[in-house]
Amino acid sequence: MSLGAGPGPSIGPGPAPLPAGRREPARAGNPRPRRLKAETLVFVLPAFLLVSVFLLYPVVKSLLLSLYSNEDGKSFVGLANFAALFRGRDIVNLRNILRLRPPFGALPNNLIWIAIHLPLSMSLGLACALLMIRLPRLAFLRTFVFVGMLVPGVVTGIVTLFLFEKGAGMIPNLFHLIGIEGLYINWFSHPQTALLALILTSVWTWTGYSMVVFLAALSGIPQSYLEAGIVDGANAWQLFRYVKLPLLRSSIGTIVVMSVIQELTGFDLVYSSTYGGPGGASNVMGFQMYLEAFKYFKFGTGSAIATLITLTAAVPIVLNVRNSARQA
Repeated sequence: MSLGAGPGPSIGPGPAPLPAGRREPARAGNPRPRRLKAETLVFVLPAFLLVSVFLLYPVVKSLLLSLYSNEDGKSFVGLANFAALFRGRDIVNLRNILRLRPPFGALPNNLIWIAIHLPLSMSLGLACALLMIRLPRLAFLRTFVFVGMLVPGVVTGIVTLFLFEKGAGMIPNLFHLIGIEGLYINWFSHPQTALLALILTSVWTWTGYSMVVFLAALSGIPQSYLEAGIVDGANAWQLFRYVKLPLLRSSIGTIVVMSVIQELTGFDLVYSSTYGGPGGASNVMGFQMYLEAFKYFKFGTGSAIATLITLTAAVPIVLNVRNSARQA
């Protein structure tokens, strides 16, 4: 023990000096702020430029176009284009909604599409993923389930015309076989069934996407979690309800966001099969935007519809980001 010059004793030698050229590491209680290095900017800048040119600029330009007149594109009209959308019957047909008789308008059709398509495609995708995990020998069926995502939407729409045609189509003949004659019809010729036929087709095309996402999430669950549940006496349903399902929340959020965006921006399936008919019964926001902007050349109205689609799609995105941040 050595006594120092100060009032208190010091035990042992002092801290060894740091070698030249080395800095003392920052303490945990007072971390140093991170600086964006030049190397980081080199990698971030190309992606930022691509997003700015192909995403941010079109969004801002579309928003600005929605505030100007359809005639010359130079006269500022404010929210007049948005008001004109809801004064007509193409976006929301309030009279037919109250009567429960289609067409209901493009926006209600989109909401109906989401309400039917999202739970069906997600449930079927989850069921397929669980089946693939439980029976690995059926792994070859992944290709058949996922093939709907690989077929172009225009081709899917043309094939759909034959699937739901009376006499030649598989769907009407199936209902005829089981004795439901009310659905032994040409589905695209009746306003009550035209939209439903498109929704069922989209369920087939997007079930593969849900299956792949759930399959990746289920494969990433540690086996020790399942073994611990089995040791505690949990059955198959309890393992799914209390172990697997909570770990699938992030995957469910991803599927919801991607599905809602696809359902709101859907165009090719409607364009190639029904063209919004009969009588607008299968019209959706994406197709109505095409009609206003590129058929009637009302770019202000078309941009207003695009802005509505963007704002509607932003709702699940924001909710999913907030939920992910809360879980983190």
